[in-house]
Amino acid sequence: MDALRLGPIVLPWAPLLLVLGYAVAVWVAGAARKAGRGNAEPALLPLLIFALAVARAVFVARHRADYASVLTMIDIRDRGFDSWAGWAAAAAGVGLWAWRRPALRLSLPLSASAGAAIVLAGMGALALLQPARPPLPDLTLQTLQGRPVALASLRGRPLVVNLWATWCPPCRRELPLLIRAAQQQTGARIVLVNEGETAQRVAAYLQRERLGDPGVLLDPGSRLLAAYQSPGLPTTLFIAADGRVQRVHIGELSAATLQQGIAALNKSSGD
Repeated sequence: MDALRLGPIVLPWAPLLLVLGYAVAVWVAGAARKAGRGNAEPALLPLLIFALAVARAVFVARHRADYASVLTMIDIRDRGFDSWAGWAAAAAGVGLWAWRRPALRLSLPLSASAGAAIVLAGMGALALLQPARPPLPDLTLQTLQGRPVALASLRGRPLVVNLWATWCPPCRRELPLLIRAAQQQTGARIVLVNEGETAQRVAAYLQRERLGDPGVLLDPGSRLLAAYQSPGLPTTLFIAADGRVQRVHIGELSAATLQQGIAALNKSSGD
């Protein structure tokens, strides 16, 4: 339920809900225009872009140290947005636009509210329909050297488990970031689990990319991927000290979204 898989394409639900909400807002605006309430449709897309830009800007500002360049700041593939800032910006934008355009004082708030209601209702429905994620399973994986490692032995502290493969481009892009984070004192242990590949293939890739041996565990049967019903790679599991999966991130991580997930883990462990 964290994302929708369409063949080889994996789409997170959040942008799909935004598109649906925007479509509903446009439809309501069209109905209001036909009723002589003014044409609010031209304002909807600029307001949506404004809200998303503010949400991204606030998130980047909060995690400024984790963004190395302007390019990484505007790369939204990590889905780093401050939702509260986005909703506040949208409300302020609608209010200001409607105040400056008296003809839209009914149709714009009405259409924008209809779109927002669809997004919020969709998010609520996904939360209710989300099946309970199983705790970290009692599987035994192997290191590149063939040493067995029981996942149960990793419990007791916050854990970040990244499921990846060498054929996966976003996995390859985020791997150096995860390796660096694993070498730092982040408050959580980071474990890299390769899905479905041989030790020889993984070792050759790490050597070619000069990544050393970051302590990769091998899951040749992709049992973890199946256990959490993930639609694709990379998948990152943020797991509390008691083994509960607190959050699943489908897709590429940035340093900021990684630290955001670790901070949430550490906060819950401290409660």
